Amino acid sequence: MTDHAASEGDFDSYLYAITHDLKSFSRAMRVIPDWIVEDMAEAQASLPGDVADHLMMLQHYARGMDRMLDGLTDLSRVGRLANTPGPVDLREALAQAWAETPDRQGFQADFDAVDLCVQVPANDLRRLLMAVLSNAVRHHDGTGGRVTASACHQDGRVVLRISDDGPGIPPEYHDKVFEPLHTLRPKDETGYSGLGLTVARKVATTLGGGISVAETGTPRGCTILCDLPAS
Repeated sequence: MTDHAASEGDFDSYLYAITHDLKSFSRAMRVIPDWIVEDMAEAQASLPGDVADHLMMLQHYARGMDRMLDGLTDLSRVGRLANTPGPVDLREALAQAWAETPDRQGFQADFDAVDLCVQVPANDLRRLLMAVLSNAVRHHDGTGGRVTASACHQDGRVVLRISDDGPGIPPEYHDKVFEPLHTLRPKDETGYSGLGLTVARKVATTLGGGISVAETGTPRGCTILCDLPAS
């Protein structure tokens, strides 16, 4: 292991420990307002309207912190807690990740064009796929849409293309969307931590590849390219 890899591993361990401890504070921010409401009810006292609103606001921001901490925890686990690399059927992995994607109701997915295997840690691949698929759903501007995937061999590796029919990503943001905490829409609107695609990028680079937004030349839709080791 190189010094750089060792220091990165140390950083990930520290990040995991810090986020684990911060979750206890976030949990307190969510549950203490409920205790206050219960205590006031037992005392047969009512909360002033402004106070009740402020308690709800506190819980709202606590849930946002939870999402951010979950994203940071995922980021810290990439590579560090990876399974032993092995052959993984991409179509099956996509189907499993799609089944776990939140808010996918109203969306259709077609992964039939994917018939290749990759040589990767299964849990890290799941993190990458979940991040890309969730991004397609959460940033769609309709009540439903379509997500498709295809894959091909290129230079001894596998290039996976995941496309959606959403509003797309402006070219000037093609690199920025992979930066930590960067979102095109306010986090309050999407319930998104801004770390999903950062996790996906870390998985891809850890596996010796990369991830990028493809230039489609169309006003709508987004295609994400993932470069992965072939099996």
